[in-house]
Amino acid sequence: MIFSQRISSWWVLVLGCLLAAAMVWQAAQWTYQGELERLQKTGEERLKLYAGTLHSTLNRLDNLPYVLAHNDAVARLLTQGDNADQLNRDLESLNQWAGSDLLYVMDAEGTVLAASSWRKPPDIIGQNYAFRPYFTAAREGRQGRFFAIGTTTNQPGLFMSHAVSREGRFLGAVVVKANFDLLMKDWREGGETVLVSDVNGVIFLASRTDWLFRTLTPLPAEQRDTIRASRQYGDQLLDPAPLLIVKTLEDKNRIVQTDGQRYLMTAMKNARLEWTFFFLSPLHPVYQRTQAVATMGTILALLALALGMYARERRQKHLSRRKIKEAETIKEVNLRLQEEIEEHRCTEQALREAQAELVQSSKLAALGQLAAGIVHELNQPISAIRTHAASGRLLLDRRELEKARETFAAVTKITEHMASITTQLKTFAHQIPRKSEQVVIQACLDSALTMTAPLLNELGVALEKELPTEPVVLRGGSGQVEQVLVNLIRNGVDAMRQAPKRVLRISVTVDEGMIEIFVSDSGTGIAEKDLPELFNPFFTTKEVGQGLGLGLSISYRIISDLGGSIRAVNNRDGGASFIVRLPVMKNGETGAKE
Repeated sequence: MIFSQRISSWWVLVLGCLLAAAMVWQAAQWTYQGELERLQKTGEERLKLYAGTLHSTLNRLDNLPYVLAHNDAVARLLTQGDNADQLNRDLESLNQWAGSDLLYVMDAEGTVLAASSWRKPPDIIGQNYAFRPYFTAAREGRQGRFFAIGTTTNQPGLFMSHAVSREGRFLGAVVVKANFDLLMKDWREGGETVLVSDVNGVIFLASRTDWLFRTLTPLPAEQRDTIRASRQYGDQLLDPAPLLIVKTLEDKNRIVQTDGQRYLMTAMKNARLEWTFFFLSPLHPVYQRTQAVATMGTILALLALALGMYARERRQKHLSRRKIKEAETIKEVNLRLQEEIEEHRCTEQALREAQAELVQSSKLAALGQLAAGIVHELNQPISAIRTHAASGRLLLDRRELEKARETFAAVTKITEHMASITTQLKTFAHQIPRKSEQVVIQACLDSALTMTAPLLNELGVALEKELPTEPVVLRGGSGQVEQVLVNLIRNGVDAMRQAPKRVLRISVTVDEGMIEIFVSDSGTGIAEKDLPELFNPFFTTKEVGQGLGLGLSISYRIISDLGGSIRAVNNRDGGASFIVRLPVMKNGETGAKE
């Protein structure tokens, strides 16, 4: 009987050890997978940030080849060839202004006729680059993009080309070279490992200079010969980078090892450029947390097992001392309760810290969303202003005053658009000045429709108006009323972008001393949960870069200051309507600005 009890006790001990080991192993695995997923999400976010900085650099120069290809001075050089000296100086000035590395013009055979580097060696004028893929792409009518080391300058950069054609005849190509040295310097100063490789797996941008022009994996001999034949990377050996692929994960990310340490390599492809971005996150913190959980779990399991064995032995040896055993049991329970209370206190403190971090992250996310929207709204107009300004300078140099006036008129329109964006933020941040003057609703509506006519025409919006024949006059500021009408018209047009039928209805009526303005669209309507939030600052249902979420908030403030009201309702037949009520100016009142 005693022998069988001993055998049973050993089996219980063995099973307990196996169960404890399985639980510790499972806890460590959960910790490892959770930390790995968190590290992967962080890597993806960092990749988006680094890719965004690279795209900003490219967007700044993206339209320059197209503009130069349509320049009359460039076409004159390729057809008559009598203005090379003047064009060299123009290209030099434009290159300094645009911040590009090199600008040059090639004839139909690929020979450079004019370049921004004509003053300083090495001079590329007279060199033939017909073998470069960016020239081949331009000759075939495509936009060329090719990262390579210059065969003459021996400096790497991205070559962007555009064909120069007149009357369907290919005359040559314009090439802009972008340099990424400053960008890589910023990456290095960030202290993180960022890589960018081409379609062949060659690393041409990196925060570690010793990895430049090396490959992620060994290249086959045929592929290596093809790259060398195109002279894309000059005399670089294209040796593999010191990366050892340890494991490939399910999401195509990889765990790699270099310099004796392991990293999670997160990848993100750019289909437009056919480039791949990589971010290396150290795995040392993951291993530390996993090891800490495994160690803590093992200690707790051994402690629990030891306590169990101790309690069992005590029960077997001291059955006769029941009262003492009860006291010992109470003591053990108290110790366990104290341990649990301490663990609960630590858990509560950790939850509080996590909550504080979450609040801070939410604040930073809101600021990032606002900053991304403003940057996106202003980036394109700034690039367009630079291009128009450069074209205007060239037109003034050639004394083509009429074309110069048209160019600077376009700049004026763009700056007015940028002013409207910044005015939204300024209007939201400061008190709106109150004005008192006679304002005719019909005139304000005509002005607002004139400003939004290009948007209506672009989307094919049908406009239906129902206005009184007599002028409807209120007391306020015409600019403020026009701003409200423009905001409501743009809001209605944006709501109909995906609608099969686009009809904008505007009506004005006068009832019991109040002017009622209806702006109705045939869009998808407004979600019921969004109706209470419509007039809150920075609330928007649009994507980042499509608006700041201030238009309706500013309109609400303007209408309130004018003594009126504004509300939104969904139409029964689809779409939504904004209803504005303003007091009519009484007979005998005069308007004067304050």
